[in-house]
Amino acid sequence: MQFAFVKRLFLLALLLTIPARADHLIPLNDLGNRDYHWGYIGGLWDNGGNEMDADHRANGLRRASLIQPLDANGKPSPNGKIVFLSAGFGETATIFDSLMPMAANDARVNHESLVFVNAAHENFDFASWGWPFLQNYNRIKTSVLLPAGVTEKQVQVAWVQMVTNSPLDPPLPIQYADAYRLKQGIAMALRSMKERYPNLQVAYLSSRVYGGYSTSNWNPEPYAYENGLTVRWMVVGQQIMMRQGGEYWDTRIGDLNYEKGVAPWIAWGPYLWANGTTPRSDGLTWERDDFLSNGESLSEQGAQKAAMLLFDFLLHEPTATNWFLNPSMPAKGRVAKH
Repeated sequence: MQFAFVKRLFLLALLLTIPARADHLIPLNDLGNRDYHWGYIGGLWDNGGNEMDADHRANGLRRASLIQPLDANGKPSPNGKIVFLSAGFGETATIFDSLMPMAANDARVNHESLVFVNAAHENFDFASWGWPFLQNYNRIKTSVLLPAGVTEKQVQVAWVQMVTNSPLDPPLPIQYADAYRLKQGIAMALRSMKERYPNLQVAYLSSRVYGGYSTSNWNPEPYAYENGLTVRWMVVGQQIMMRQGGEYWDTRIGDLNYEKGVAPWIAWGPYLWANGTTPRSDGLTWERDDFLSNGESLSEQGAQKAAMLLFDFLLHEPTATNWFLNPSMPAKGRVAKH
């Protein structure tokens, strides 16, 4: 207790020495190869870009091609199911809850074999997902998957958001910054999910929405913003690791080798961060009434906004085509119009 109190005092003192940056933070997808701070550049992928490299895309398409209807024992079956599972905290759960009715009422979506399972849970940060034997996974098995009529062996795709609840660690650039520590937490979660869900092939990662309205003393910006850097380090880290023959180079991330069944293939899901009411290049903003009174939890309006981003992503993502889209609909009618 005394150590934690001292650490909080240290963090407060450190934060007071760092100028507030939330007013001029630029979304990673708009920042490009310009400098955020301390040598950290923008871009969702490497070298300031927002497009996935061709080799990682090809590998993702190959993993996605393995997704097919499975029976309860994980064997291919024409009457089987494809489970699309959410993993994360309260924001993740709220967004996924809004996504499901959108998908249920859209003819472009696969209603034959696809099952949406919302396993995310309020206050379940990365620590609740880091080991396969944790009670959280037993909760999902008995209280989430079983009532949906599916099993762990039918889980094949995941949408993942991981955060730290009330982080004690400071923001960047210090070497034990929360953004760095979270890399290890997400990597552990991905390995644990692969162990619990052996047929998990693909996981899409998203960072948090805007945190600038937060009334909390311990989770303000730039934590939400830097969560985006963590996700980029994760997806680029796996990409580089596989280019090097599966040998990991980032010791905080460790082994994420999908060829050996250690983890799923990972990529960006929708990037959800925008700087409050300042429009992103695609027009995305976060208004105060997109959040509840605490400034962190999404309101129904905010959840709908984020869910629309996730839904649009899934409609257009090449690695989602063979499992998310309605196989009975002609290809021309399966693409969303803009």
